[in-house]
Amino acid sequence: MWVWMMAAAWAGDVRVERYQGRSVRPIADLRIGVDGVGQGTDRVLPYVCGEIMPMRRLSIEGCGNGSGILHQSDAPDMAHFRLRGVVATQSSGRTDRSVIAGIGFMEVQRTADRPGFRFGEAQTGAVEAAGPEASLGVKGRYWLADRGYLTADAVVGVGHVGGAPAVMGWNSPIVPFASLTVGLGL
Repeated sequence: MWVWMMAAAWAGDVRVERYQGRSVRPIADLRIGVDGVGQGTDRVLPYVCGEIMPMRRLSIEGCGNGSGILHQSDAPDMAHFRLRGVVATQSSGRTDRSVIAGIGFMEVQRTADRPGFRFGEAQTGAVEAAGPEASLGVKGRYWLADRGYLTADAVVGVGHVGGAPAVMGWNSPIVPFASLTVGLGL
């Protein structure tokens, strides 16, 4: 119980920030942008991130090109599913900037997505593999009104996907990544 209370206090659940006298706390945002992994030579699919912020300093995020959800094409993808925590934040007027650390897992795939995640080593001919990841990001918000904001998010990180060499033909299971996304939130 004391762990939950400490986590809630750290996450800032007890106190809500004020902007021009009104309560504001980000709830969710949807961003689109680019990731640092090539998605094939014939076409590039958009990179989409959705983030839900149940507490002031904690969020849950999913990013990828939407394979298996938004489309069923045979395009390669690198998807990320992570818990993010605000390490530091600075606000002035309508803007705020945050440094955010993340942990979770990533999935790499070379063709259409299949249901589920395949952790560990992959067999020759496998089309997807997953493993743990850690990330560090910088996020900025420009508040348009009480509840709406524009946002930009830059993330770098590394994952360890044991099956990446078999699935993607890479030399190592260590998978670095970087992304830049912009979008709207409330």
